[in-house]
Formats: sequence, structure tokens, C-alpha cells
Amino acid sequence: MPDIDRLAAKSALREAMARNAYARGEVRIADPDLTEQTWLVASHRGLFAISADGGPGTGVETASVKTIVYGWFFGLCRHHDVLYVFENCGHRDRTIPMGRIVRFDLAGDRLATPEVIVIGLHTNCHQIAVIDGLLCVLDTANQAILRFTLDGNAVDVQRPFAAAPPYDTSGAYLHINAIAAVGDRTAIMLHNGKAIPAKTSELAWLDRDWRVIERQPLPGYSCHDIVADERGMLWHCDSMAGDIMAADGTRAHVTDTLMTRGLAITRNAIIVGMSSFGPRHLRSKLHGGVVILDRALELRMTMILDGSPTDIIAL
Repeated sequence: MPDIDRLAAKSALREAMARNAYARGEVRIADPDLTEQTWLVASHRGLFAISADGGPGTGVETASVKTIVYGWFFGLCRHHDVLYVFENCGHRDRTIPMGRIVRFDLAGDRLATPEVIVIGLHTNCHQIAVIDGLLCVLDTANQAILRFTLDGNAVDVQRPFAAAPPYDTSGAYLHINAIAAVGDRTAIMLHNGKAIPAKTSELAWLDRDWRVIERQPLPGYSCHDIVADERGMLWHCDSMAGDIMAADGTRAHVTDTLMTRGLAITRNAIIVGMSSFGPRHLRSKLHGGVVILDRALELRMTMILDGSPTDIIAL
């Protein structure tokens, strides 16, 4: 069988298995053991766990990766000892509402008691976060924030941005892709990647009533992620440049050929996702990797992954 046919067959099998899992309400755990794992990486080809050992003053010296859950994932959020994950069980098909939220208990060093708590979401949802005690899901396609209780009961839909079709090029379609609570405000990443002429990304700042009070231009294009370090400094992926950047102007170049997406910071290290970019109908086949930097932004390790990272958290 030619390689292209073999890849198509594998992709079709993954899609069929995802739809079957959605219909049955099943969660496909590959390995629940999180012993000595440092980061979790969501991707189009599974949820990965990465373990890393830091040497004194050097950041990271050794690392390993394994698949812990099968599926196509984006948003990833830890709240106390619970993990929330957005899974796209419809894969490339954006016409069917087969997105869902899966909750896991973190019982010691294991993923436990998986439960599907929300179904029927658009498959183009992105990041999720717990804000004001509610689970907030970015419905990217509809430019909305869906709010649920931590048990998955619907609360409301916040619409700080007017709806716009995803093929819009006027700048009205914002492709919101990251969300974070920052002090008494909420920050939303406006990717802006469909605008013609090209438009830099922005942070939209929302008040406690989910009203936009400021739109802050960023020095980058098609950006992802809003991550605060221990000082409260915000970091983002300048995805098209292959960089990461901080609010104080600090910038590090990560990759010449891939886009940066997915970012997490620990005391000793920064991990950055590197994703292949291509036509949407091919993205389930694309690979990627992660780069691990020390806190001086010096490269410590590059790891190749079976799927393109979408979101990363530190355990």
C-alpha cells in the first residue's frame, strides 16, 4: 500500500474510533500513570505526558514522553486535583457538534475516574479555564465563552465579541484561542490571522461582567497562549515568527520552520510547543514537538512528538 494510502487509512480509523468513543461516552486512556511527569501536552494525536529531570542551575537534562489518552485535544486545564480537557471527536468535520469536555481526577500520580461532563460543543473550541469558580470554554467558531459549573452544568454564554463567519477577512473574525484570569480582569487572545491585510494579534481585556474594556495590540501575528510567570509577567507565543515573547519585551526564537503554540512555565524551565502548519484537512496527520528552555531562555532539549501541540500545562 502506498504511504499516502496508509496514512489516509490510519486517519480514517482514528476518526471512526473518536466518533465511536463519543457515541458511547467512552474515554480512551492509554496509560494513567503520571509518576514523575512534569508537563501535559494536548495535541491532534493524543494527550502526552512529559517527564523531565532538572540539573542544578541548568534547567532540564533528560526527558521522556508517552501517550496517556488517545484522541484529538485542545484546551487543557488543571483546577486543584481535577483535570479538564476539551476533546474534538469530530476531527476535521466542523458541521457536527462533537466537541466535549472530559474531567479526570488526579489521584496521587494517576489519572482516575474519567467522566464526560459536557457534550454537543462545536469542534473548533480552543482553550478552557476556571474563572470565578466556573469552567469557561472558548467557542472559537462562534466567538463566545461558554460557562459551566465544574460538574458540567450549563450556566450561560458570554458574547463580548460580535459573531462573524470564519472565512471573514475584514478583521471581524478574531479566532479567539486563549483565555486567562489576570487579577480582577480576564484576558482573551485575539489571533486575528484571517484579516487581510495582515493584522497583529491583540489581547482583549474584559471586566468582571465580560465586557471588553481594552484591546491591546501585540508585536506578533497569529499569536497563542496567555501564561503568567511567578512575577505575574505575561508570556505569549508569537506563532508565525516561531518565537515566545513577554510583556516586558523579552523574546526568544524557538523554531525557523514550525509555529509556536502551547506554553508552560515552571521554576526551572519553559516548555514551548512547535506545531506543523498546513491545510485544515491535513492537520490530523501533522507532527510537531516541544522545546525545553531554561529560565535564561537557553535551549536544553528538543523532543519530537507524534502530533502537533495545541496546549500545554505544568503539573
